[in-house]
Amino acid sequence: MSQHETGKRVAVLVCVAEPLLQVGVRAALAAEPDMEVIDADHVLVDQSIDVVVADSSTATRFVQDGLRLDLPGRLQLARILVISAQAREHAVRCALEQGIHGFVLTRSPVCDLLAGVRALSRGGNYLCPAVARLLTQISQRDMLTSREDEVLRLLTMGLCNKSIARDLEIAVGTVKTHVKSIMSKLDASCRTEAARIATERGLIEMPDTASGRVKPPSYTTAWLRPALPQASYA
Repeated sequence: MSQHETGKRVAVLVCVAEPLLQVGVRAALAAEPDMEVIDADHVLVDQSIDVVVADSSTATRFVQDGLRLDLPGRLQLARILVISAQAREHAVRCALEQGIHGFVLTRSPVCDLLAGVRALSRGGNYLCPAVARLLTQISQRDMLTSREDEVLRLLTMGLCNKSIARDLEIAVGTVKTHVKSIMSKLDASCRTEAARIATERGLIEMPDTASGRVKPPSYTTAWLRPALPQASYA
Protein backbone atom coordinates (compact mmCIF):
# COMPACT_ATOMS: atom_id res chain seq x y z
CA MET A 1 0.00 0.00 0.00
CA SER A 2 1.41 3.40 -0.99
CA GLN A 3 1.90 6.41 1.28
CA HIS A 4 -0.85 8.18 -0.64
CA GLU A 5 -3.29 5.37 0.14
CA THR A 6 -2.36 5.28 3.83
CA GLY A 7 -2.45 9.07 4.17
CA LYS A 8 1.21 9.19 5.19
CA ARG A 9 3.18 11.87 3.42
CA VAL A 10 6.57 11.19 1.84
CA ALA A 11 9.28 12.87 3.94
CA VAL A 12 11.85 14.45 1.61
CA LEU A 13 15.13 16.10 2.58
CA VAL A 14 16.59 18.42 -0.06
CA CYS A 15 20.39 18.73 -0.09
CA VAL A 16 21.20 20.82 -3.16
CA ALA A 17 24.09 23.29 -3.12
CA GLU A 18 22.87 25.69 -5.82
CA PRO A 19 20.44 28.13 -4.11
CA LEU A 20 18.08 28.70 -7.05
CA LEU A 21 17.86 24.99 -7.84
CA GLN A 22 17.24 24.20 -4.18
CA VAL A 23 14.40 26.74 -3.99
CA GLY A 24 12.81 25.31 -7.13
CA VAL A 25 13.04 21.72 -5.95
CA ARG A 26 11.62 22.54 -2.52
CA ALA A 27 8.74 24.52 -4.03
CA ALA A 28 7.85 21.73 -6.46
CA LEU A 29 7.81 19.12 -3.70
CA ALA A 30 5.98 21.31 -1.17
CA ALA A 31 3.16 21.87 -3.67
CA GLU A 32 2.31 18.14 -3.59
CA PRO A 33 -0.21 17.10 -0.91
CA ASP A 34 1.45 13.70 -0.45
CA MET A 35 4.91 15.13 0.22
CA GLU A 36 6.52 16.84 3.19
CA VAL A 37 9.75 18.79 2.71
CA ILE A 38 11.97 18.44 5.77
CA ASP A 39 13.98 21.46 6.87
CA ALA A 40 17.64 20.49 6.55
CA ASP A 41 18.55 22.65 9.55
CA HIS A 42 16.18 20.82 11.89
CA VAL A 43 16.55 17.11 11.19
CA LEU A 44 15.76 15.26 14.40
CA VAL A 45 17.75 12.26 15.53
CA ASP A 46 14.73 9.95 15.39
CA GLN A 47 13.09 11.54 12.34
CA SER A 48 12.18 9.27 9.45
CA ILE A 49 13.34 10.50 6.03
CA ASP A 50 12.04 8.56 3.04
CA VAL A 51 13.95 10.24 0.21
CA VAL A 52 16.96 12.54 -0.04
CA VAL A 53 17.07 14.72 -3.15
CA ALA A 54 20.68 15.78 -3.63
CA ASP A 55 23.13 17.10 -6.18
CA SER A 56 25.69 14.58 -7.40
CA SER A 57 28.50 15.63 -5.06
CA THR A 58 26.39 15.67 -1.91
CA ALA A 59 24.83 12.32 -2.82
CA THR A 60 28.26 10.73 -2.61
CA ARG A 61 28.40 11.45 1.10
CA PHE A 62 25.35 9.26 1.63
CA VAL A 63 26.65 6.26 -0.26
CA GLN A 64 30.34 6.14 0.61
CA ASP A 65 31.30 3.22 2.84
CA GLY A 66 30.66 3.95 6.49
CA LEU A 67 29.30 7.46 6.05
CA ARG A 68 25.69 6.43 6.62
CA LEU A 69 26.65 5.25 10.08
CA ASP A 70 27.45 8.86 11.00
CA LEU A 71 24.08 10.19 9.83
CA PRO A 72 21.34 10.98 12.33
CA GLY A 73 18.64 8.44 13.12
CA ARG A 74 16.76 6.84 10.28
CA LEU A 75 18.30 9.16 7.70
CA GLN A 76 20.66 6.23 7.23
CA LEU A 77 17.80 4.35 5.55
CA ALA A 78 16.72 7.09 3.13
CA ARG A 79 16.85 6.41 -0.59
CA ILE A 80 18.86 8.83 -2.74
CA LEU A 81 17.63 10.70 -5.80
CA VAL A 82 20.34 12.62 -7.65
CA ILE A 83 19.76 15.80 -9.65
CA SER A 84 22.53 16.34 -12.19
CA ALA A 85 23.14 18.89 -14.92
CA GLN A 86 24.42 16.23 -17.31
CA ALA A 87 23.86 12.61 -18.19
CA ARG A 88 27.46 11.50 -18.64
CA GLU A 89 27.90 7.80 -19.22
CA HIS A 90 30.79 7.33 -16.80
CA ALA A 91 29.15 9.41 -14.06
CA VAL A 92 25.80 7.62 -14.37
CA ARG A 93 27.47 4.22 -14.24
CA CYS A 94 29.49 5.24 -11.18
CA ALA A 95 26.37 6.56 -9.44
CA LEU A 96 24.39 3.38 -9.95
CA GLU A 97 27.33 1.19 -8.93
CA GLN A 98 27.74 3.22 -5.74
CA GLY A 99 24.13 2.71 -4.69
CA ILE A 100 22.24 5.75 -5.98
CA HIS A 101 18.55 4.85 -6.37
CA GLY A 102 17.32 7.53 -8.77
CA PHE A 103 18.63 10.00 -11.32
CA VAL A 104 17.00 13.06 -12.89
CA LEU A 105 18.44 15.99 -14.82
CA THR A 106 18.15 19.68 -14.01
CA ARG A 107 16.46 20.11 -17.39
CA SER A 108 13.90 17.39 -16.63
CA PRO A 109 10.27 18.46 -16.20
CA VAL A 110 8.93 18.66 -12.67
CA CYS A 111 6.84 15.55 -13.26
CA ASP A 112 10.06 13.51 -13.53
CA LEU A 113 11.24 14.79 -10.15
CA LEU A 114 7.90 13.93 -8.53
CA ALA A 115 7.76 10.52 -10.20
CA GLY A 116 11.27 9.80 -8.95
CA VAL A 117 10.52 10.76 -5.35
CA ARG A 118 7.34 8.66 -5.32
CA ALA A 119 9.07 5.64 -6.89
CA LEU A 120 11.90 5.77 -4.35
CA SER A 121 9.49 6.20 -1.44
CA ARG A 122 7.89 2.90 -2.45
CA GLY A 123 11.28 1.19 -2.39
CA GLY A 124 11.82 1.31 -6.14
CA ASN A 125 14.35 2.97 -8.41
CA TYR A 126 13.86 5.70 -10.99
CA LEU A 127 15.67 7.05 -14.04
CA CYS A 128 14.30 10.00 -15.97
CA PRO A 129 13.63 9.21 -19.67
CA ALA A 130 16.85 10.85 -20.91
CA VAL A 131 19.02 8.80 -18.54
CA ALA A 132 17.02 5.64 -19.22
CA ARG A 133 17.65 6.11 -22.95
CA LEU A 134 21.36 6.55 -22.27
CA LEU A 135 21.55 3.30 -20.33
CA THR A 136 19.61 1.51 -23.05
CA GLN A 137 22.14 2.70 -25.61
CA ILE A 138 24.97 1.55 -23.34
CA SER A 139 23.46 -1.92 -22.98
CA GLN A 140 23.23 -2.24 -26.76
CA ARG A 141 26.95 -1.53 -27.21
CA ASP A 142 30.00 -3.57 -26.41
CA MET A 143 31.30 -2.32 -23.08
CA LEU A 144 34.94 -1.38 -22.69
CA THR A 145 36.93 -3.52 -20.30
CA SER A 146 38.58 -1.89 -17.27
CA ARG A 147 41.96 -2.05 -19.03
CA GLU A 148 40.48 -0.50 -22.16
CA ASP A 149 39.09 2.29 -19.97
CA GLU A 150 42.62 2.97 -18.74
CA VAL A 151 44.08 2.92 -22.24
CA LEU A 152 41.32 5.19 -23.55
CA ARG A 153 41.89 7.68 -20.75
CA LEU A 154 45.59 7.95 -21.57
CA LEU A 155 44.88 8.00 -25.30
CA THR A 156 42.49 10.92 -24.74
CA MET A 157 45.28 12.74 -22.91
CA GLY A 158 47.35 12.51 -26.10
CA LEU A 159 49.80 9.80 -25.05
CA CYS A 160 51.38 7.57 -27.70
CA ASN A 161 51.32 3.79 -27.49
CA LYS A 162 54.83 3.64 -26.04
CA SER A 163 53.95 6.13 -23.28
CA ILE A 164 50.70 4.31 -22.50
CA ALA A 165 52.61 1.03 -22.25
CA ARG A 166 55.11 2.60 -19.86
CA ASP A 167 52.39 4.15 -17.67
CA LEU A 168 50.41 0.93 -17.46
CA GLU A 169 53.49 -1.30 -17.36
CA ILE A 170 52.33 -3.45 -20.25
CA ALA A 171 53.81 -4.30 -23.66
CA VAL A 172 53.43 -1.91 -26.59
CA GLY A 173 51.87 -4.75 -28.57
CA THR A 174 49.24 -5.17 -25.85
CA VAL A 175 48.46 -1.45 -26.04
CA LYS A 176 48.00 -1.74 -29.81
CA THR A 177 45.57 -4.60 -29.28
CA HIS A 178 43.57 -2.57 -26.76
CA VAL A 179 43.52 0.50 -29.04
CA LYS A 180 42.26 -1.61 -31.93
CA SER A 181 39.48 -3.01 -29.74
CA ILE A 182 38.57 0.47 -28.48
CA MET A 183 38.35 1.80 -32.05
CA SER A 184 36.03 -1.04 -32.99
CA LYS A 185 33.76 -0.65 -29.97
CA LEU A 186 33.51 3.14 -30.42
CA ASP A 187 33.19 2.85 -34.20
CA ALA A 188 36.06 5.34 -34.51
CA SER A 189 38.37 5.59 -37.51
CA CYS A 190 41.32 7.20 -35.70
CA ARG A 191 42.64 8.03 -32.24
CA THR A 192 41.40 11.62 -32.44
CA GLU A 193 37.88 10.46 -33.23
CA ALA A 194 38.01 7.91 -30.41
CA ALA A 195 39.04 10.67 -27.99
CA ARG A 196 36.22 12.91 -29.24
CA ILE A 197 33.60 10.18 -28.87
CA ALA A 198 34.86 9.34 -25.39
CA THR A 199 34.68 12.99 -24.38
CA GLU A 200 31.20 13.55 -25.82
CA ARG A 201 29.79 10.45 -24.21
CA GLY A 202 31.54 10.96 -20.89
CA LEU A 203 33.02 7.49 -21.02
CA ILE A 204 36.06 8.25 -18.92
CA GLU A 205 37.44 10.41 -16.15
CA MET A 206 38.65 13.54 -17.88
CA PRO A 207 42.17 14.92 -17.38
CA ASP A 208 42.65 18.15 -15.46
CA THR A 209 44.36 20.23 -18.13
CA ALA A 210 45.80 22.61 -15.57
CA SER A 211 47.72 19.97 -13.68
CA GLY A 212 47.94 17.16 -16.20
CA ARG A 213 46.35 14.83 -13.68
CA VAL A 214 43.02 13.08 -13.89
CA LYS A 215 40.12 14.76 -12.15
CA PRO A 216 37.96 12.38 -10.17
CA PRO A 217 34.39 12.04 -11.51
CA SER A 218 31.61 14.10 -10.00
CA TYR A 219 30.64 11.27 -7.66
CA THR A 220 33.97 11.38 -5.80
CA THR A 221 34.29 15.13 -5.19
CA ALA A 222 31.96 15.59 -2.22
CA TRP A 223 34.67 17.47 -0.33
CA LEU A 224 34.48 20.28 -2.89
CA ARG A 225 30.93 21.09 -1.86
CA PRO A 226 29.54 22.26 1.48
CA ALA A 227 29.16 19.49 4.02
CA LEU A 228 25.79 17.99 4.77
CA PRO A 229 23.63 20.06 7.10
CA GLN A 230 24.24 19.35 10.76
CA ALA A 231 21.39 17.52 12.44
CA SER A 232 19.57 19.10 15.32
CA TYR A 233 19.15 16.88 18.36
CA ALA A 234 17.03 19.31 20.29
